[in-house]
Amino acid sequence: MYFFERNEQFKNNIACICDDGRKYTYEELWDMGDELISSDSQAGKAGRHLVLLQVSNDIESLAAYLAHLRGGNPVILMSKDADRSLVDGMKETYGLAAGNANGNEAPGAEELNPKLALLLSTSGSTGDQKLVRLSYDNLQSNCDSIVEYLGLTAGERPITTLPMEYTYGLSVLHSHLAVGATIILTNKTLFNSEFWDMAEKYGATSMAGVPYTYAMYDRLRLTQMDLPHLKTMTQAGGHLKPELQEKFALWAKETGRKFFVMYGQTEATARMSYVPPERCLDKPGSIGIPVPGGRMEIVDDEIIYYGPNVSLGYATCAEDLAKGDDNQGRLATGDMGYMDEEGYFYITGRKKRFIKLQGKRISLDQIQDVLTEVLPDAKAGKLDIAVTGEDDKEIAVWIAGADEAAFAPEIQKIFEEKWAIRGRMVAVKKIDRIPRNSSGKIIYKELK
Repeated sequence: MYFFERNEQFKNNIACICDDGRKYTYEELWDMGDELISSDSQAGKAGRHLVLLQVSNDIESLAAYLAHLRGGNPVILMSKDADRSLVDGMKETYGLAAGNANGNEAPGAEELNPKLALLLSTSGSTGDQKLVRLSYDNLQSNCDSIVEYLGLTAGERPITTLPMEYTYGLSVLHSHLAVGATIILTNKTLFNSEFWDMAEKYGATSMAGVPYTYAMYDRLRLTQMDLPHLKTMTQAGGHLKPELQEKFALWAKETGRKFFVMYGQTEATARMSYVPPERCLDKPGSIGIPVPGGRMEIVDDEIIYYGPNVSLGYATCAEDLAKGDDNQGRLATGDMGYMDEEGYFYITGRKKRFIKLQGKRISLDQIQDVLTEVLPDAKAGKLDIAVTGEDDKEIAVWIAGADEAAFAPEIQKIFEEKWAIRGRMVAVKKIDRIPRNSSGKIIYKELK
C-alpha cells in the first residue's frame, strides 16, 4: 500500500493540526482531497492527466496533492508564491492551459508514463523548467527507508519548517503520513512567535532544516528553549558548518535527543545517506552511510548512488513525460568525494564546481567553506560569501554584508597562503545579497 492511499488503520488518527488550531483526521483529509479534485475534474479534463498544483503548507494543498496521487494524476508542484510568469512558462512547456492551475488541456494518459507520479524542480524558485520525473515506487521506497532509519511511529508530531514543493520538505510529509503520524502544518516562519507557540502547544517531536535553517536555530537559541517533546532534529540540503554540527550533535547527546545529518538530491526522491546520531560527533563533515535499500560507491572520484528511489530521469518538455526509466536505479550525483575505512562517505565538492587555475585543479566549494570558516565575520554570520570562477581566469569572491575594500587584502592573502594563488587572480566583489533559492542554496548562475 502506498502512503497516499486510504488506510483504514489510520482513518481516525489526527493527520494535521493547522495554523488556526483546526484538527483533521486522515479520513477527513482523504475526503477533502477527493472533493477538491472532483470539482477540478468537472472544470477540467476527466481521466488521468497532468496537474500543476501551487502549494503551501496548508491543509488544502496537502489534501489535493494526495488525492491527485491516489487518482493517478502526475503532479507538478510549485509554490503559491511563485511568480506568475514562471507558472505560465511551466504550463506552456508542459502543455497546460495558461491561466488554469488544475490541468485543463493537460497531456492525457496516452502521453504519460504510467509510472509517473511527481515532477519536481531541482532549482527552487529560479524558473528552471527542467523537472525530475519521479515514479510512485520512487516515492514509496524513499519513504520506507526514511521511516526505517529514523524509527518513525504514529506518535510523531513533526512541525513544518520547509516548503512543501521542496523535495526535503515533501519527504518529511510523506514519511510521517506513511506511519499515521500527526503533522503540525504551518506556514509560520521561525521568526514568528506563533511558530514556537504551536511547537510548544501541540508538542512538536521533530524539526527539519537546511544549513540556513540551522543558522537561524542557532541565532534564536533553540538549544536553550523549553521544548520537552522535541526528540529529533534532521539536517540536509547542503554542508552544515562544522561548529554547528558539533553544537547540535552535542546538545542532542546531552539531552537525550537524536540529531541526524543526511544527504540527498531531488533525483533520488530526497534521501541517499545519513549519519547515525551516535556517530555524528566522531564523523564530522561526513554524509554518512547509504539509506536502507541503497548503495553508494566512488567512481573516478564521483559519488554514485544505486537504489529504488533513483528517479526515472529528467523532463524538459511535454514529450518527455512519456519517457521510460532512463536511470535504471543508478544516479551519478555530480558530487566528488571519498569513502573512509568504515564505509562513511564525504563530499569534497561539486563536479561542476572545480576549475583549473595556474595549472592546479581547485574546488570552489572548498574555497568557499574555508573562507567562511577563517573569516571571523563570516563565521559569526555577519558576512555572507559565495565563490565563483572559470578555468584559467580569475576567481570571484562575492561578499554581502560589508565593504569589499575592507576584506580584499585579507582574502587575497588567504589565497596566497593556503592555495598559492596569486592575489591578482582573485577579485573580491560586493553584492547586496547572495542569491539563494527557497531551500537556501546559492544560485551561482545569478552571480555575474
